[in-house]
Amino acid sequence: MSQPDLSIVVPARGAPVLTQRCLGSLLFTLRRVPGRHEVLLIDDASPDPAIASLFLDYRAKSAAAVRVFRFEERAHYTGVFNLGLARAEGRRIFFLSNDMQVTPHFLNALLGVAGLRPEIATVRGTSTYTDSFPEYKVVPPFRLRGYEDILAFSDFVSDYHGLSYRKDRLFSGDAVIVNRAVLEKIGGFDPQFYGYYSDFDFGLRAQQAGFELVCAQGAWLFHEGAGHVKDEGPDLEQSTRRRDELIQADYLRFRSKWEPQLPEHHLGVRYDFERLRQRQVELFCALTPGSAALL
Repeated sequence: MSQPDLSIVVPARGAPVLTQRCLGSLLFTLRRVPGRHEVLLIDDASPDPAIASLFLDYRAKSAAAVRVFRFEERAHYTGVFNLGLARAEGRRIFFLSNDMQVTPHFLNALLGVAGLRPEIATVRGTSTYTDSFPEYKVVPPFRLRGYEDILAFSDFVSDYHGLSYRKDRLFSGDAVIVNRAVLEKIGGFDPQFYGYYSDFDFGLRAQQAGFELVCAQGAWLFHEGAGHVKDEGPDLEQSTRRRDELIQADYLRFRSKWEPQLPEHHLGVRYDFERLRQRQVELFCALTPGSAALL
């Protein structure tokens, strides 16, 4: 059997309503994007059994091949990303957060830019909510009433910007395509991180290996933002505190690896990435997919 053109990886931990919308948009999109696709759905030890049910229902409806994985213990962002990278068979790998609604125009724009030059390692887009790039936050000038409005605005952005793109100074992996060539040079995410600095680390290593990180300006999707955190309900305060502790723990690992002279407390994205790229680190991190059951 020939290699898929694209592997799509969707991890989820809770948030069944958002996950259902995400999967519905993905089903719609893949029916309209040419090529041979495969889909990897990863349940990151969700306490809600509805996630596994949604994944199995998607598999029953999908024309593309679908594999469903479940971690019994939480793997966090790095763990699910590495599982996706390790198990995906496509020439390109598209990671989609479960609090997003993708469109055909978004995915076609990402794929178009990803194929422009062999030096391009990762391609992200713009959205209503961005973690590390305020300049890529694009909010429609009208209230979104549903998926049809999302499609219409995504169509407009794609037509306006085409395949134009901008180079990025850092990598933030939310809705992003990874070209397989970069994996052959630098491997996967560094497993010492839970996830809050593993994408920064991956991007720096990719740049040191001669690759570029870019944003496709013609790619726009709807992003709810922090879907897994909002789904915590009455435990939100405790979850937020635990998240802050994990961020700081990851930052200290990042600091030790890249620049011990950085401040003791994390600074979000306010780092001199140009200076960090001059540091000598081990570029290759072997993929460690962890132990997830195949459902």
